[in-house]
Amino acid sequence: MGDPDRILHVGGYGAGYAVKLMINQLWFSHLVATAEVLSVGVKAGVDLGVLRDALIASPANSNFLENDVLSILRDGDYDEGFALMLACKDLGLSVDLARAVGMPVELSGLVDQIFRRAKATYGDRAGEMQPFQLYEDLLGSRLRLAAAAAEAAA
Repeated sequence: MGDPDRILHVGGYGAGYAVKLMINQLWFSHLVATAEVLSVGVKAGVDLGVLRDALIASPANSNFLENDVLSILRDGDYDEGFALMLACKDLGLSVDLARAVGMPVELSGLVDQIFRRAKATYGDRAGEMQPFQLYEDLLGSRLRLAAAAAEAAA
């Protein structure tokens, strides 16, 4: 399944499970960090497009910032293809794995709490990127790129 050039052998029994949880944990952490940074920057008066361009041109760049967040910033799409209830399940499993191996994961615990708050606010079936809307709600406006907003208005 998928691209044979991207298939990795990650180790013995249980390693694939751990890698899957760590990939999801990092992706969900990227989402929360990006929502927070963009919201604070916009609240401080920085144009969203300028802020995003500056972040992309910096060492803080990520695939999430360049590509994944565009579904929200251009289209207002919080990706209902993967429900919040599943994201929360994976986050809980990630935190549980960390406990089982004796690693403190304060940041992961906080990301888990933010996702659970989004699930309580928007429902189990809301999209996995819905926590982004928590920050938009605090900001009092939607984070949309100006070009996308102009196209939508035309």
